[in-house]
Amino acid sequence: MNNFFKSDKVFLSAFVLLVFLSRLPFLSAGYGLDGDSWAVAITALKLHETGNYIVSRLPGYPVQEWLTSLVIGGGPFAVNCLTAVVSTIGFLFFVLTLRALRFRSIYLAGFALAAVPILYIHSTTAIDYNFALAFILIALFFVIKDNPLLAGIFLGLAIGSRITSGAMLIPFAIMLTKTMSVRGNVMRILRLTIPALLIGALVFIPVFRQYSWGFFTYYDVPYPSIPKVLYKFSLEVWGVLGFAALIVSTVLLFLPVRESAQKYLFPRSVNERFVIAWLVAVDLYIIAFLKLPMESGYLIPIIPFVLLIFGKYLYQRAFHFLCICLILSPFLFTISPSERFDATSPSPLSFHFSSGGEDLIFDVLKGPVLSYDSRRRNGMEFCENVLAMTDTVSRKSVIVAGRWYNQLVAENKDTTRKNVVFRSYLDEETVVKYFAKGTLIYYMPRQDYYNQLMRGVDLEVYGALPFIRETRY
Repeated sequence: MNNFFKSDKVFLSAFVLLVFLSRLPFLSAGYGLDGDSWAVAITALKLHETGNYIVSRLPGYPVQEWLTSLVIGGGPFAVNCLTAVVSTIGFLFFVLTLRALRFRSIYLAGFALAAVPILYIHSTTAIDYNFALAFILIALFFVIKDNPLLAGIFLGLAIGSRITSGAMLIPFAIMLTKTMSVRGNVMRILRLTIPALLIGALVFIPVFRQYSWGFFTYYDVPYPSIPKVLYKFSLEVWGVLGFAALIVSTVLLFLPVRESAQKYLFPRSVNERFVIAWLVAVDLYIIAFLKLPMESGYLIPIIPFVLLIFGKYLYQRAFHFLCICLILSPFLFTISPSERFDATSPSPLSFHFSSGGEDLIFDVLKGPVLSYDSRRRNGMEFCENVLAMTDTVSRKSVIVAGRWYNQLVAENKDTTRKNVVFRSYLDEETVVKYFAKGTLIYYMPRQDYYNQLMRGVDLEVYGALPFIRETRY
């Protein structure tokens, strides 16, 4: 019996089971808060029903969208369950990588990675972030195991899940170089690069056929305010408790420690070249995020490398402190918006405050994961109410739904409902056509402002009216 519990397979199985089970309570409340999650569901359903592939949004996320189409018939639970499974596999390979590097606290670090709030949340939604990360982590394992061919194959799948994963070619190439001839290093890097680019290119062929080189783009949106950028960069990724622990851990890196307490987690044999590669990976994705800081999910690829870097330089007790705080971070302390229809239902131990021109809630008892789940459910209830309201519209009308567009279309299973047509935003040509036909033009709360921001069209010039007369949005 003792030998059984000493078996690494048992601990690995227990890790996988615990991580996956921790996601189960959060898999049924729709596809997520992000409109892109609902766009993935719309694309997957069309692909499932017709066999026609149309990207959920440019530049396309074909691997994740095709995999999602296989389970979309099971609804949100099946789709989110797929994400949870793929995410758990990624976390498992992170643990296997730590074991291959002879790290001491592999399971504690693995649970800490799985608990980082942004990763926890998006392991329960239909968005692509964790698919790309899972393939990156599998590729990382094969880089550590000195198998560049398999690393390239899985990096190619990561690129097919999210094209920005191609940036990992640089740190992986650094990790694969050895103190040998230049020709030997070039061949090793080519064995990584060729399959990665080849598979990435192959999965994007359907996108290329449809959009030609125009697929390699993104939607131009206004740069957020600095407070929002800082919030997305810090608290929205790590949570309040997790980010505070990161700050403390960073300070501990520079504090003198008694020699007797300096017990580190990596063996001395870990190559400094690896650490350089991890730092390069972090820098690349931070630079990319700062160029277009629309979603905190863009920073997901840096998380395992941040943990690896802290694991290298923090002494054991300090690293354990960081991991424990990260494990608690999803469930305690969160800051979230209050003036929205999908605002969280606050706990008794919460209070309101304002920052950056927005009303916010600081909740002690609801961490990021619990708050996000509350917001998902409230958002679904709001959309159901909007759909019920459209049944009372007696004239031909168009509703500019903006941020709610994908969710309304997905829940309605069509862009039209009786006399109403849902549109995301309207450009000048389209709004003129509706106006000329005598179609009533409505907009969801504050989407008149965003329509002018995104399309340069003031809807009120064409007699547009608010569909819901509230200040929330």
